[in-house]
Amino acid sequence: MDMKNEDIKVACEHLFTVIKMSEDKLSEIRKICKHEKTYEGNYSWRPGAIQLADICEYCGELVQYK
Repeated sequence: MDMKNEDIKVACEHLFTVIKMSEDKLSEIRKICKHEKTYEGNYSWRPGAIQLADICEYCGELVQYK
C-alpha cells in the first residue's frame, strides 16, 4: 500500500474523528448504566499505575477502588 502524505493525513484525521465519536458514545452509555454487576479487577488510570477495583461488567466503568 503506497500512500502519499496527504492521503495519510486524511486517513488519520478520519480515524481520530471515529475515535472521538466512539469515546463520546461510550461516555453516554456509561452515564446511563446502572453498574448492577461488577467484578474485581486491576484498574489502570495511567501507565504504570494499577489498583484493585470493582469494575462494571457491562460497560467497563470503574465503580470503586478497593
